[in-house]
Parts: sequence; structure tokens; C-alpha cells
Amino acid sequence: MRFNLRWKMALIGALPLFFYVFSGIYSLTELVRVNKTMSDEVYGVSARSTSLILNADRDLYQAYSAYQYLAFGDLKEEDKKVWNDVLAENLKQAEDRVNEAKSIFEAKHLLDLQNEDGATIGQLIQDFDANFSAWATVVKSEVQAGTATAKDAEIHQQFEKARSGVDDIFNLLDSYAKQQITDSKQQLASTKTGNYIGMAAATLLLAALIFYLIRSVMKTVSAVKIRTKLVAEGDLTAERNVKYSKDELGDSLRSVDEMIGVLKRLITSISTNAKHVAASTSQLNIVSQESSSASQHVAANIQEVTSGTEVQARSAEETAKAIDEMSIGIQRLAENTAAAAEQSALTAGEAGQGQEALGRLIEQMGEIKEVIGQLAGMIGTLEQRSQQIGSIAENITAFANQTNILSLNASIEAARAGEQGRGFAVVAGEIRKLAASSLESADSIHQLVGETRGEIAGASGYMARTLEEVQRGNSRVEELQNSLSVIVAAIDTMAGQLQENSAITEQMSASSEEVNASMDQAASSAAANLERTESVAAATEEQLALMESIATAASQLDGVARELNREVNYFKVN
Repeated sequence: MRFNLRWKMALIGALPLFFYVFSGIYSLTELVRVNKTMSDEVYGVSARSTSLILNADRDLYQAYSAYQYLAFGDLKEEDKKVWNDVLAENLKQAEDRVNEAKSIFEAKHLLDLQNEDGATIGQLIQDFDANFSAWATVVKSEVQAGTATAKDAEIHQQFEKARSGVDDIFNLLDSYAKQQITDSKQQLASTKTGNYIGMAAATLLLAALIFYLIRSVMKTVSAVKIRTKLVAEGDLTAERNVKYSKDELGDSLRSVDEMIGVLKRLITSISTNAKHVAASTSQLNIVSQESSSASQHVAANIQEVTSGTEVQARSAEETAKAIDEMSIGIQRLAENTAAAAEQSALTAGEAGQGQEALGRLIEQMGEIKEVIGQLAGMIGTLEQRSQQIGSIAENITAFANQTNILSLNASIEAARAGEQGRGFAVVAGEIRKLAASSLESADSIHQLVGETRGEIAGASGYMARTLEEVQRGNSRVEELQNSLSVIVAAIDTMAGQLQENSAITEQMSASSEEVNASMDQAASSAAANLERTESVAAATEEQLALMESIATAASQLDGVARELNREVNYFKVN
């Protein structure tokens, strides 16, 4: 299954987003747990304090009951002693429990807590202490004096006054516990709402950012991929972008477009020069064929001249007729020689132009090689960037391993702490799970970077094959240049021989005029003409051989030009 770059980048962006949402939900869960724990603690403080106050109230009632037994009961001395002990014990327990509740209020900083009338717990406890002390003193003194019956109404009134303080403290504690729980729940609800809104906003923002980054990167990557694929297929007609992004991706796309533009200009120039070379080779082939025909014709004429001179030597009677035929042959030879010289000059000019075009072609092939080398350098830069991403993934792996070790140490310390460290152990376990997830994500990034390096290596292979094709074309152009050098040398040789033939024909023409002027020198002139025609025949044969060499070289040059055109036509520039 192919895992393209878009999904790789989406995975890289989605993993941090997932862990962010997971950590937010985990934080909310921990917040709910802490709120529940705090509520339990509030209930614990309230329940403990309330229990002490209620027990103190119960002790007051029991002390009051003991007082009534002592005041109104017909008791023996032993029973009085027992009830006196009960009275003293209950008074002491009530006082101790109120003092213990007061210590809890001081530890929790609740002494300043006010009720609806504005009285604080501290003030209520002070009033209770005063009223309780006064009532206990009166009860003890009246019981010992035996006058409790007469002052029962006063003692009962003081008892109710002391007990009313206990009820006020109990009601205030109950109201405080309920208010604390209500405030805690409201704060929890507000915090949860804020966290959910924050997570939603962060998720939307990260999703938009990830979408934008993936879209911009994939837009550039797709453009580069399409252009490089077209270049690999020989299509250089891709249009340049009107606007580029102001980052490394925009620079890469601009560089690719500039490279394609340079290649397009170079291939266009090479194609034009190749067409000129093909046209020149075609013209050279035609000229060489015409020169060969002319040389064959000259050879035939010289053969006729040779036959005429032989006839003149054998028979003086036919001298005049042979001289006339020789004059005609010499005239035709002069015309053909002049035409051959003119064609040789044109051929030399075309060959020079072809050699110059090949020189320019070699320079352009060098420029193509340099541009492809720059593209290979860019691919090397991309590979270095992939290596940097791999290094970052290794750092993430190291961080995850270190976090895992820290969470393990925290779990050990929490185990040592016992019951108090149980909550911290849970948090440490979750951190260890997050570290494991981060490690898996880092491994995924390693795998993605490896696949990206493979794709870059494939692109580098394409560039290497293109460079080999350019080097192969350069070698063929050098072969073409060597063939043109041979053709130019052959043309120079042919031009020299044609000049020599022209001089010989002029000399033959003068000899024929001398024959016409003086029949006395006919025999010697015929012999001289025979020698000269043999020399011309030998030179004509050499010229014919040179023209065949020129025709062969022109045919080879035409084949090389056709091969070059076929290689250049692989690229589409229009």
C-alpha cells in the first residue's frame, strides 16, 4: 500500500493534535477527581466538627439531667456522689469537644466564618465558653449548697443560653459545607466549559494550520512532480508560475521552472542547429553527387580526348577532325571543372558553417550537463533536509525515553510514599503511557523519513539517467565534428586538384591552338596532348575517388544529423 506525502504530513500534524486533546481530556478528568476529593475533604471537616458539636450538645443534656437528679431527686450519699461524677464528667467532655472543634476551625481558618446575623464562629465559641462556664459554675455551687431547687428557673435559662450557641455553630457549619460544595461545583463547571472551548478553538486552529501547510506543501510538491515527470518524458512546454511563495518551497519551484526554461532554450537551440546541420549535410550530399557526376563526365571526355590523340598519332589525315573534337572536349572539361570548383567552394562554406554549429552544439550540451548537475545538487539538499528531520525524530525518541525513565522513577517514589502517593502514581503511569505513544510516533516519523529518502533517491536516479543521455549525445556530437573535419580536409584537397585540372585544360587549349596554327608540329603536339590527357585522366580518377569519399562522409554526416534530430525530438518545446 502506497502512503503518499499528503497523508504523511497529515499524520505528522494529527499526532500532536491527538495528544493535545487527550491531555486536555485527561486534565479535565483529573480536575473532576480533585474536585471530588476536595468535596470529600469539605464534608470530612464539616462532619467531624458537627459531630463534636453534637456530642458536646449531648453532654450538655446529660449534665443537665445529672443536675436535675441532684437537685430534685431523693438520693443517698452514694448516689449523689455518682451523679456528681456524671455531672463533672459531662461538663468536662462538653468543654473538651468544643475546644477540639475550635482547634479544627483554627487549623482550617474558619474562625472568621459568619452567619446571617454577622456573628463569626470565633465569637460564637467565645460566647459559648462564657455562658457554659457561668452555667457550670452556678450548677456546681448550687448543688453543693443544696439551693439548686430555688434557682432552677435561672439555671435552666442559663442552660438554654449556653446550648443556643451550640445550635448556632452547628447551623453555621452546615451552611458553610453546602456553600463550599456549591461553589466548587460551579467553579468545576466553569473550568470544564473553558477547557472545552479552549480545546475546540485550539483543535480548529491546528486543523486549519495543518490543512494550510499540507495544501501549500502538496501544491508545490505536485507542481514539481508534474514538471519533473514532463521533463523525464521529454515535454518542456510546462508554463511558469505567475507567483511563487516566499519560502523554500517557492524557491524550489522557481528553480525548477528556471531549469526547465534553460533546458527549453538549449534544446530549442540544439534542434535549430541540428536542422541546419541536416540541411548542410543534405546540400553537401547533393553537391558531392553532382561533383561525382561531373568527374565521371570529365573522365569520359578525357577518354574521348585520349582516343582522339591516338587516332591522330595513327593517322595524320584525321588530325583536323581529332583536334576539333579535342577542342570541344577541352571546352566542356573547362566548363565542368569551373562548375566543380564553384561547387567545391560552396561545399567548403557549408562544411565550415556545419563545423561552427557543431561547436555551439557542444557548448550547449555542456550547459545542459551543468544545469542537470545543479538539479542533482538540489536533490542532495532535499536529502540533507530529510536527514535533519530524521535527527529531530531521534531527539523526540530520546525525549520520550527520558520521560519514560522519569515516570518510572516517579512511580517508584509514589510506591514508597504509600497511600499518600497513590494519586501521583496514577499520574506517573499516564505520563509513561504518553511517553510510549510519543516513542511510537517518533518511530512512525522515522519510517516516513525513510520512505521520503527513497523517493528522493528515485528522483536522483532519473537525473543520473538524464545526465547519461546528455553525455551520450555529447559523444555523438564529437563524432560528428570529427566527420566534418575529414570532409573539410577532403574538400580542400578536391579544390586543389580542380585548380590543377583547370590549369591543365588551359594548357590543352593552347596546345590545340598551336596545332591549328601549325600542322608541322602535329605529331609532337599529339604526343604531348596524349601525355597530358593521361595525366588529366589520372587526376580525374583521383578526383573521382575523393568525391566518393566526400559522398560517403556526407552520408555518414547525414546519418549522424538524423540521429541527433531523433534524440532532440524526444523533447517537446512548443
